[in-house]
Amino acid sequence: MSNALDSSPEAAIDACMADVRDLLARHGVTEECLRAIGERLRELARTPGLIPDDELTAMHGSDSTATVLRSEGTDAPTLVLAKFSPLSETPVHDHNTWAAACVVSGRDRYRHWERRDDASDDAHADVRPLYEKELGPGEIVTWLDPPHDIHSQQGIGGPVWELILFGKNAMALPRHYFDPATGAVRVAMPQ
Repeated sequence: MSNALDSSPEAAIDACMADVRDLLARHGVTEECLRAIGERLRELARTPGLIPDDELTAMHGSDSTATVLRSEGTDAPTLVLAKFSPLSETPVHDHNTWAAACVVSGRDRYRHWERRDDASDDAHADVRPLYEKELGPGEIVTWLDPPHDIHSQQGIGGPVWELILFGKNAMALPRHYFDPATGAVRVAMPQ
C-alpha cells in the first residue's frame, strides 16, 4: 500500500484509489475488504492539506456538507470528504451502496439503523437503532450494501470531517430518508 504522508493531496488520493481498486479486485466487497479500505482511508486522512478552504455542497437539507474528491463513475468507487455539523443529527438515511468511512478530525456520533419490516411498502418503514459509536480521528466505520447501509451522524462538540469511500457515487444517486417516529420514507437527492 502507498504512503500518503509524503504526498500532495491529489497524489495521495490517486494512490488511495489505486489501492482501493486493488483491494476490491483481490477480495471483492466483504467486511474484511471494507476494513482494509478503512485502514487505507486512515492513511489518507493524515495527508496535509486534505481539507479544502472553499465551501462544500450542502447535503441532507441540514448544516452538513460534502464534496466529491474523486469518482470513477456513477456505479464505481467514489471518495467523498464530508463535514457533519454538531447542530443537528443528519436524517436517518441510506446510500444504496457499501462504504468505509474514517474520521479525519473532530468527533462523530454514528448511529447505525436496521430496517425491521419486509421493505414491501416504499413509503413506510420500521427502522430502529442497531448500535451507536462515538468515533474520533483515525477511527473507522463500514457498512455493506442495502439494507445494511442505514445510518445517521452528528458532530460532537464541533464539526467532524470524514473521508467516505462509497462503492457507487452516492452524491449523484437518490437515497431514502427515514422518519423513525412516523415510519415515513421519502426518496431524494442528498442536497
